[in-house]
Amino acid sequence: MRRKLLLSLLSTIFMVCMSPHQTIAQTSELNARFMACRVIGDVTARAACYDRLVDGMNQVPAPVAAAPRAPSPPPTAAVPAAPTAAPRLTPPAPESKFGAESLPLQKRDPGAVPSPDQIIAKAVSVRIDGSGFVIVTLANGQTWRQTEGPELRILPGAEVRIRSALLGSYLMSLASGNRSVRAKRVN
Repeated sequence: MRRKLLLSLLSTIFMVCMSPHQTIAQTSELNARFMACRVIGDVTARAACYDRLVDGMNQVPAPVAAAPRAPSPPPTAAVPAAPTAAPRLTPPAPESKFGAESLPLQKRDPGAVPSPDQIIAKAVSVRIDGSGFVIVTLANGQTWRQTEGPELRILPGAEVRIRSALLGSYLMSLASGNRSVRAKRVN
């Protein structure tokens, strides 16, 4: 009986002592796989490689072995080769990003160039919402909505100026006028 208890105790101590070594081996193997993903040039292929690693981390770990394993080399077949030449796209005009910080996060472009302090564009369509505020669609495709103040009378074809104001707000006015109202970009 004492012998069985002693063997049980020794095997438990052995398993506890070997667990950190296995964890270190698993960690270095995981680091090697992450580094293999990091060198992939194509962003979507790199993200897919990271996703595969994270999905593998969420699986139930294998039972602890009696002896520590040596780390296995990173998978080479699962890592796609970097593309030879990426297509060159012309960067969007700085004007197209004006007011984008007020858009929801999924519509923003993190690599955008700094935007100008103001834009002037022709109003393509003008409508009034239920609150009596003006909604203007500009020739550059942006749509701006008045958020405060009395109604601003803008006719289609008129030049509209939108400029940066304090604390991330914007002011909308006719390009030829001096009266402005607060506005927010809605697309």
